[in-house]
Amino acid sequence: MKVIAIANQKGGVGKTTVTLNLATGLTNLGRRVLMIDLDSQASLTLSTVGESSGSCIAEVIGATQPGTRSLKEVIRPISEGLDLAPGGTTLAISEIGLITRLGRENILKKALAEISGYDSVLIDCGPTLGLLIENALCAADGVIIPSLPTQLDLRGVNTFQESLSDVRSELNPDLEILGLVINQFDWRFILHKAILEEFQAGSIPILAVIGRSVLAASTVGKGQPITRGKLADQFDELTLKVEHWLNDGSNRI
Repeated sequence: MKVIAIANQKGGVGKTTVTLNLATGLTNLGRRVLMIDLDSQASLTLSTVGESSGSCIAEVIGATQPGTRSLKEVIRPISEGLDLAPGGTTLAISEIGLITRLGRENILKKALAEISGYDSVLIDCGPTLGLLIENALCAADGVIIPSLPTQLDLRGVNTFQESLSDVRSELNPDLEILGLVINQFDWRFILHKAILEEFQAGSIPILAVIGRSVLAASTVGKGQPITRGKLADQFDELTLKVEHWLNDGSNRI
């Protein structure tokens, strides 16, 4: 079972969009996939199972005290081959409480060790650099970084890359940076193309460039993947690269 964190310290870059579409793509290829919503805003949860989602991942992680439920107990089915461990606002309380816990960075990793039957796990992370994202990165085999094609986002990725280096040196030396997904890209914009060139000149490979469209936000808001048009083809390209990594097990996609 391979675990992939979909992470970036910056919000609004399309982490949930990438998580849902990649998860659906992998299930279409025959994979059994678990999504974990580790964002206290719970956008992935709200769009797929709604506000009345019952137990959430916060009850597994706990806060100042260990969680009261196992990961298996909170998992909800979404579609054939695709499940979700819901998130919720109580994750914010978990993050504060974790500060006092021993082994706080590895709580999610231990919870994942108790489940089976999945080929891959995708963790939709919140826009922070706190203990929840540390848990995701410690539990993960690889990380995908969504971003937008702006100068501010370029700087954010550079900062996040420094944080990933710290995690790899101190907590999870086997963590692989799989690459970037550039969302809301418009080839007509000179600025977008200039930023893309800067991303390409960096050390992180680009897995996919996803076009600018209101379709992405509207479909994910309804808990649905993109199934038609150029964006669907672009997400298919991303899915095939990740599928190759899952099969190959190397750090090259």
